[in-house]
Amino acid sequence: MRIPPLDSALVFLIFWLLSGIVFLQFFTRYVLNDSIGWTEEIARYLLILVTFLGSAIAVRRNTHISVEFFYRYLPKHLARLLSAVVDFLRISLLGIMTVLCIQLSNNTQQMMTSIDVSKSVLYGFVAGCFCLMTLYSIIAAWRHVLEGKLDVAPDVPASWEE
Repeated sequence: MRIPPLDSALVFLIFWLLSGIVFLQFFTRYVLNDSIGWTEEIARYLLILVTFLGSAIAVRRNTHISVEFFYRYLPKHLARLLSAVVDFLRISLLGIMTVLCIQLSNNTQQMMTSIDVSKSVLYGFVAGCFCLMTLYSIIAAWRHVLEGKLDVAPDVPASWEE
């Protein structure tokens, strides 16, 4: 039995928590005709968590949507250069987003409406997800340097030699 990575297990747990809260919201609103007020806000925040943690998983698995046209038709040396530039830009963007989310989290004083928790907790989680994405991007870039792989999609050749 293979144990899933921690981020996959966490997103699975948050997703099912989100599903339960949305079902509770639906049940109380349409069956009991008396909806619970906090379910809508918490469902919104859980959806944000699932989205950003899912994005981190997509970076780890290298399954984000990408434009593969140039990799297919450029000469080997230019394709490697393009891959390095794309890796550098992705790492830079995700690193900047990590720093900005940390600053936002540190500067946020606002509380959630329905429960007594600061929104900085939510922003901190998003910053953590951006940090994970940055680390996974660095690992992917290093793998590209060592192995010379494109690694952008299953139907793209594993190396430029093919």
